[in-house]
Amino acid sequence: MNALSPSFRAFRRKTTGFTLLEMMITLAIFILLAGAVFGIMTGVLQSTSTLQDNSNRRDQIEALNTFLKNKLSGMPAAGTLNSYQRGDGEGLTQNGVIFGTSNMATAIDAKVQPNGYYALRLTTFTTEAGQGQPQDARQVLQQSVSADDPTLVWTLLIGDVKTLDWKFQDLNVTDWVDLWSGSSKPNLVEFTMQTAGDLQPTTMDFWIPKIDAISLSIAAQPKTP
Repeated sequence: MNALSPSFRAFRRKTTGFTLLEMMITLAIFILLAGAVFGIMTGVLQSTSTLQDNSNRRDQIEALNTFLKNKLSGMPAAGTLNSYQRGDGEGLTQNGVIFGTSNMATAIDAKVQPNGYYALRLTTFTTEAGQGQPQDARQVLQQSVSADDPTLVWTLLIGDVKTLDWKFQDLNVTDWVDLWSGSSKPNLVEFTMQTAGDLQPTTMDFWIPKIDAISLSIAAQPKTP
């Protein structure tokens, strides 16, 4: 067997591994591919998160619609509904509504968040019988909500609401009004809100039947001789 020439042995040593330039090119291609895959995965995760947030938000809005429909349409004859504004309204015509009876009242309130959006929240107040005439739960709750009483316990309904508005109408008057107060209930209530993730606002309409309270009395039966 002939021995390899020195020049051939030198050539084989040069071609047995990758050069520095080849390694740098390979590493650059790997980084580009990894970046592309990472970008695709990030986009997929963000889209999935957005879809999940939108689905959760739709469920919250549907639950709120069902809750208000049941509460307002089933309001007893002695129940009332009033809207209110807290201070300057925090950018709103009205911050919310309070409905219920003298024994128990519920407030649906909009509170401005640090990011400029609103948090739609709920609280309920029940009066306790004490000495003398018990206080009206609606009046107590309205005073506490208007003063932003920190002792109230709130339940968050929907966060990051961009706009919201209440409208009220009595069938005897064709025009809608922004604020409602007094002992009479409106026939129609319209609530419009738009969350940060929605392109169009959601409108909810509620019918409040006007039921007059009646008192039943049993006539005294004549005594038989």
